[in-house]
Amino acid sequence: MTTRVPLRRLLQRQEGAEALLTAVSEALAGPVAVEDADGRIVHGPAGDGVARVPVTIDDQVLGWVRGSDRDAAAVVALVGHLASRDVEQKALGAEVLHLYREINLIYSFSEKLAALLDMDRVAQLTLQEARHLIVATDGVVLLLDEESGDLRTIADFGDELPGMRGFRRGEGITGAVAANGIGEVVNDVDSDPRRTISHTAIKALICAPLKVGEKTIGVIALGSTMPMQYTAAELKLVNTLGLQTATAIENARLFERTVQAGLERERLLALHQAAELARAKLESELTLASQIQQNLFPSELPAVNGYELEARNRPARRCGGDYYDALPTWSADREPRLLVCVADVSGKGLPAALVMSNMQATLRALLGRIPGLPQLAGHASELLFAATSAEKYVTAALAEVTPDTGALRFVGAGHLDNVLLRSNGEITLLSSTGAPLGLMSPGLPFTETTDTLNPGDTLVLYSDGLTDAQNAEGEEFGEERLHDLLRSLAGQHAGAIISRVLASVEAFVESTPQFDDMTILVLRRL
Repeated sequence: MTTRVPLRRLLQRQEGAEALLTAVSEALAGPVAVEDADGRIVHGPAGDGVARVPVTIDDQVLGWVRGSDRDAAAVVALVGHLASRDVEQKALGAEVLHLYREINLIYSFSEKLAALLDMDRVAQLTLQEARHLIVATDGVVLLLDEESGDLRTIADFGDELPGMRGFRRGEGITGAVAANGIGEVVNDVDSDPRRTISHTAIKALICAPLKVGEKTIGVIALGSTMPMQYTAAELKLVNTLGLQTATAIENARLFERTVQAGLERERLLALHQAAELARAKLESELTLASQIQQNLFPSELPAVNGYELEARNRPARRCGGDYYDALPTWSADREPRLLVCVADVSGKGLPAALVMSNMQATLRALLGRIPGLPQLAGHASELLFAATSAEKYVTAALAEVTPDTGALRFVGAGHLDNVLLRSNGEITLLSSTGAPLGLMSPGLPFTETTDTLNPGDTLVLYSDGLTDAQNAEGEEFGEERLHDLLRSLAGQHAGAIISRVLASVEAFVESTPQFDDMTILVLRRL
């Protein structure tokens, strides 16, 4: 029942209420007076009106309004609205206070649990805190034995619930909660068909599971020997306490096992130290591999009269497996030529860096001693096959350009299609002409394709890290998107082409981590 609100205090407490009431009264046809429940005038002139209409809320008379039927009804509606607002504000304040008490209890409970590493004390504290906000004559905390299904009491209070025996998963009300992991309120225990004990003084019961993640490890139950109407809000509170208790019990169990396992801790410590040594060794290996890789890239690309040459590598991790190079060479009749290549070594880390080093040394050792590009690729493949394990190989794009004429010879060793970008934006694909270097046994021949790098044309060699780059949805950047971008860049400087391509790939993938290196080399004839 709502406590009666004195009208005089109501009008004083509600901001603007007096002014609003005065304005409404002045707008009415005749005089209107407002009296409190005791008949004292709180607003308007004294005297009898045509009607005396009560102001009520929740069947309680707060006062009266005197005036004509119509005028009095209007003022009654206004005063009733003001009274309802006052009651709502009080109810909201009481609800906020109750929630604050609950939050404060849970916060205090969490602090106390943090200091406990004894399972029985954790359970006893849970029941103690639950009784602060929930009326109960009995309570138990039951722990579930996964193998037998028994629910063992580890803390209790009262006479009825602690006196019961034979709690089991799937049997009775508490057993049902242990089985399905869903809390329940039973306000009429006598009529519940799951009741397993015929004579019990418990009239109402509130049960919540003790859960760690999706696993139920026990039950907390509060009961009353007096008729009680437990609410959903109280069940929610017990559920919250149950979740915190379950975590604390698991921590206590872990602590007990840890205390009893000193030798195991020593073994784990030794394993940890070994892991740290392995991590330090791996870190050293990665550092060495990264240094090897960076030293393999040319510190300065050769200057070729009438051409622009730019290259860039962006490793996906600390140490990648891509490689590029540009090497001046000569034909048999001493005509200047330029060999450019982009290669992708299988694997990552130090093994890939060593294969890359082997690849670079092989190319530079054979350069000028082998008459043609297919023969160079064949010899390099044989040497890599002999010097590396079966799972190590290199895909490569090798291009030899005669600067004076623009004559182009190309060998693709298992590499993806690369691009010859014409000055008018047309694209000629440079496809693979043989197997990856070092993959197949010696004797497998390589062939070459020929073309011409005309003034304004651009040779673009790249690794599959560009086309395979993925965004958050798993969509690849792809060859078609790269080709469209290159067409729009026809006639641009070599450095601008590289910057635009890398920027476009970065914008496409955004912050999605990449797992393959990106390497691009651009040779443009002016």
